Amino acid sequence: MDGRHDEQLRRAREVLAADADREPDAALALLGDKRFHFSASGASFLMYGVCGRSWIAFGQPVGPAGERYDLLRDFCAAARGAGCRPAVYHVGATLLPALRGLGLAVHPMGRSATVPLAGFTLAGAARGALRRNWRRLARRDDLTFAVAPGSGLVEELRPVSEAWLAGRPDMGFSLGGFVPGHLARLPVAVVRQRDRVVAFAALLPTPYRWGVDLMRYRPDAPPTVMDHLLGEVLHAARDRGLRDVELGLAPLAGLTGACALCRLGRAVHAYGERWYGFRGLHRFKAKFDPVWSPRYVAAPRGWQLPLVLAQVGRLSTRPRPMPTPTPTRRS
Repeated sequence: MDGRHDEQLRRAREVLAADADREPDAALALLGDKRFHFSASGASFLMYGVCGRSWIAFGQPVGPAGERYDLLRDFCAAARGAGCRPAVYHVGATLLPALRGLGLAVHPMGRSATVPLAGFTLAGAARGALRRNWRRLARRDDLTFAVAPGSGLVEELRPVSEAWLAGRPDMGFSLGGFVPGHLARLPVAVVRQRDRVVAFAALLPTPYRWGVDLMRYRPDAPPTVMDHLLGEVLHAARDRGLRDVELGLAPLAGLTGACALCRLGRAVHAYGERWYGFRGLHRFKAKFDPVWSPRYVAAPRGWQLPLVLAQVGRLSTRPRPMPTPTPTRRS
């Protein structure tokens, strides 16, 4: 590992630890596949990847809210100074005025699902099927559930991940892949069937919430095992006094605009199931009656947004070489 990148990862860990209000997916900074742009104070950072001539930041800045605009401005200036286009992927509505003020065009890219835990229950007619599946699997299929440190589970989880991938490339950048060093730092929710791991989900913890990442299961696991797993995760988070559980993005869901990009996104969401389970993923998360929040992508001009989305796809599925640190003004 490059010594400079090692030092940036250390600094990023310190910023993450100090930001109690961070988004759960801020933990993806530590996957090892990203570069960093730090604020002048060193108290905040943006994580980003480079694909072609694009610098693509992932998520909102981590660190004090008062530094966000200056950090975004400096990141855009650094990218342009290197002859590249700046872009920002997967951000919420609060950053839109700042992004537009920096000359970036903004477009919705899907919706993120969050389950509030105050009063959460599987009781009631609306969640009847989910409740029956959750109880039936535990009784009929002899399933047990636990949340445990990933450091002691990596080798048990590896064959589950390999069976789930079935030779497909693993994920990265905007999603956590099976990275042993990363998993070892996280709590992991595990479902066992007679002491054999059949499904798991890595949890991205913050002081107030969990994010659910890297959900994988064996092909021979009981049907609806992931319903069971997420039901248990929600109960476990509620019992720990957490505020909510972030289920992550449903890509291209909820696009309602009349522009060409929205129409294209709706068509891909409706008819692109053979390439990616857009509708199936949305239906799965909708079972838990989440609060949906729009997520956006920003790039210098509107016509560049499809290019940036394609480059995010490349970053998210390509092998993980250690990024060569790019000199930036504050890193």
